[in-house]
Amino acid sequence: MTASSTKSSELARIAAEAAGTRTFSVQFTLTHGTATGYDGTQPMAYVTSGDDDKDDPNSWPTDFCHFSAAGLSMSTSTWPSAMSAFSGRVRIGRVEGNGRRGSFSFGGHSVPNPGFLNHSTRKVEVLITMGTAHWSPTYRETLMQALLIEKLTNLAGERGVPVLHLHTPVAPVAQTGRSDPGDGSNERLRDAIGPCMRFSIGIDPARSETRLDFETELAALSEEYGFGLRLDDQRLNRVRGEWFTIRGFDRERYRQTRTQLFPDAPMSTPKRALIVSVVGPSRTGTTAAAVATLRARGIGVLAASISSMRKTTFINLVVPVADHAPSTLPPWSGGWLEALPRITDAAGFVAAPTGFAADLAAGFAADLEAESAARSADESPIADWMAAVSPAMRCSFPPSSRQTGAATTGRVPYPIWLWWQLPHRTVDTPALLAEVQAALRPHTRRCEVAYAQSRLCRGDVVRGRAKIIVMLSQEHRDHAAVQRLLADAAETAQERIRERLPAICRVDPSRIRLRLSPRERWLPYAEISG
Repeated sequence: MTASSTKSSELARIAAEAAGTRTFSVQFTLTHGTATGYDGTQPMAYVTSGDDDKDDPNSWPTDFCHFSAAGLSMSTSTWPSAMSAFSGRVRIGRVEGNGRRGSFSFGGHSVPNPGFLNHSTRKVEVLITMGTAHWSPTYRETLMQALLIEKLTNLAGERGVPVLHLHTPVAPVAQTGRSDPGDGSNERLRDAIGPCMRFSIGIDPARSETRLDFETELAALSEEYGFGLRLDDQRLNRVRGEWFTIRGFDRERYRQTRTQLFPDAPMSTPKRALIVSVVGPSRTGTTAAAVATLRARGIGVLAASISSMRKTTFINLVVPVADHAPSTLPPWSGGWLEALPRITDAAGFVAAPTGFAADLAAGFAADLEAESAARSADESPIADWMAAVSPAMRCSFPPSSRQTGAATTGRVPYPIWLWWQLPHRTVDTPALLAEVQAALRPHTRRCEVAYAQSRLCRGDVVRGRAKIIVMLSQEHRDHAAVQRLLADAAETAQERIRERLPAICRVDPSRIRLRLSPRERWLPYAEISG
């Protein structure tokens, strides 16, 4: 009786939530292209339909996400829509003429899944370390990363908990000593990006056994594959950006496992890559299904950004392109099952799984292709999803040092974190990020938005976080000098943004909250502008 009552209550909650949205679908835009620095007025594309009017409250996107890696970038905007007359759960198509050279835009609608999350869901964040050297992955490493993404997200899917966010590459975290103060003032400066992955899952606090089981299995995977494992530190007075180390990175075990699983994969760095975006109503197990299908075809993952906005999931993958693959295929959009052969043709065959990897990639052989396609229509959680595929584009890898701290050279990219809260329908996220870049320009020779996400929250306010990669105009090798330069640049830029935003968005300065800091853990304690 208890189980039945609980199920009925949950169904009633989902029905009430769906009835209260007053919308039938989610409208979205996707933009694929090359990452930009100072060569444009906006750090990323922001595309809406030609009929949109900013004076119409319903035309303002409520959620936004952007990421860039390997010289490529992807942007997504979503907002509620009243449209309901379209076949299937998702539709997607090309948007012609977005005004940016070398970028390709897609627009569409999706039916959200109202029962994806409940109000009691709490986030558990995980940081995975897959190396300590400069981030410039080889084909073999992209296959290993695809395998780990599949295994890690499958752990969540098997327990019925959703993956809220996954992003790679991210800034690595240096191991702290026992004598270091808790505020991180003595920790080494972080590289802007490294061979690391950051993801979070949502767990009901009442299911403590599920969280314990997930973390136990996660630790077992870390021991098996050798990757480093950290969990977000949820002890009293801890903030986001502080981690609790479970296992350190085991270099030898990781290399041995990678060589055993993918012995035939090339050890060269990809020169080209394409962006694959898979879109559909949020469900558990979708990321694992998408990555496993690509890996079974010998396609790895160079970078990834997976997030759910308005209960619609966007799986954005940067996949490496083999040297012999054709480079003339145009951008394309359509059903996920129809996209698979096109992605395989565009990316090219890299390496066939062998040994233990062959068992993990069952269905790879050509004689099983037809049977696998027939099964996927019924079994795959993303069989009814849609995909957008960019053409093959040249990728690049930024300079870095093995251990940042300005001990080797001053020409090193550093991360600066941004947090903001603004009233809705005042200034959109791309325009805000453009202002942040302009404010940092006098202090830097390079400034790029690596990741940004904003959401419409209660109180009709938009909250967002971003990581910005900067290279300082002045070169210093001393740790303390560089830290001062970064702190001064962030403080000066924050003050300039505080002065400009009220005039741009015509809003009371007291309603603006914005924090800019060279250390993520300092964001909650940084001075609030406005």
